[in-house]
Amino acid sequence: MKPTGVRDSERGVGRLWRWAKRLLIAAVAVAAAVAGANAYVIATTRAATVADVAAAPVRPDAVVLGNRVLPDGTPSDELAARLGTALALYRAGRTGKLIVSGRAADDYDEPAGMAAWLVSQGVPAADVVKDPGGHRTAATMADMAALGKRSILVVTQGYHLPRSLYFARHAGIDAIGVPAPSQRRGAYDSFKVYMREIVARAESVLEVAFRGVRGG
Repeated sequence: MKPTGVRDSERGVGRLWRWAKRLLIAAVAVAAAVAGANAYVIATTRAATVADVAAAPVRPDAVVLGNRVLPDGTPSDELAARLGTALALYRAGRTGKLIVSGRAADDYDEPAGMAAWLVSQGVPAADVVKDPGGHRTAATMADMAALGKRSILVVTQGYHLPRSLYFARHAGIDAIGVPAPSQRRGAYDSFKVYMREIVARAESVLEVAFRGVRGG
């Protein structure tokens, strides 16, 4: 007969092993769900993404999704790439209006910086529309739907386009994605962006399923 202490120790190890298995199963299930959501978002939006400006159809509006601006309002490199792509669409006659959507709060204003950049490049101010409610991708698409936009071009980096188009589609908008060049990053920063977008795509599926596309 085993001593009581040995039996208690074995039971403790057994409990730990059962909990470890449960945690492992849960982790595998979560990883599978995230992977499935990513595959679904990418697969359902792939056909709505063109290769470049030259392949973009003509649409009345091109929506430029916001990103960081510097304290003086100058666009960050990633945002400047988006604006440059939108400018190319405008100059190529692919769109007549450029909608700049981003976060605006207190002294921080992405749409103002974006609009100023486009105007400085020769786009008439009347052809630039500011959407200060675009603090997140879903909010931008909710704003576009509220404005009655039903056919748009969406300009952002390629990694961000599947989620953007997914939200647009579920807001009732026929959107075509035009990829902007991605900023060069080190391996670590690239990995962080990649992982963040993987999680965000999965979250977008849950959000649409339970809330729809809302501005808040």
